[in-house]
Amino acid sequence: MARKREFDPDEVVEKAMHLFWEKGYSETSVRDLVDATGVAHAGLYAAFDDKEGLYAAALAKYQKLVSETLYAKLLSADAGLAAIREFFGFIKMASKAAPFRNGCMMANTSVEFGDGNDRLNKLVHANLKKLTSAFKNALANAQAGGDLSADRNIDDLAAGLAASFQGLSILARARAPQKIITGAVHAALAQLD
Repeated sequence: MARKREFDPDEVVEKAMHLFWEKGYSETSVRDLVDATGVAHAGLYAAFDDKEGLYAAALAKYQKLVSETLYAKLLSADAGLAAIREFFGFIKMASKAAPFRNGCMMANTSVEFGDGNDRLNKLVHANLKKLTSAFKNALANAQAGGDLSADRNIDDLAAGLAASFQGLSILARARAPQKIITGAVHAALAQLD
């Protein structure tokens, strides 16, 4: 008879997510994961197959977290330019403290893996699509409400805002001076003018 799992996989993924988000995949050892989660190596591998499996689960949890906390307002029926400005204002403020000063875990994954891992790349691309769609929703609402010129291409603008967010995330991860982050936020928002 198989032994009953003695840990909550969701709690393990949550702890692993924070560790990977802080240190990255390569700099996080299995020993680090055992220490952070309190689950033995064999238990982690039984539940997640390997370190990459746990990372993929952590990345999926991160995507759910950012969808619920960051993208939700952009996706609301009444989102507009104010929601986009609020989003970038939050990013500027949050880049000063953990966990967001670690950047975006999705952007970090892109930088660390490039296109060398199909499994993780699919998660990164799905997140980028959600982010771009969230911006597009707010921009479409702004156009419908007359706050954004009808001749602006919202597909291009949404892609530019998503790229700006990813770049800001990398600046935060690199601990760029706040003056640079503030300037980058202003440049991102200038796209709306």
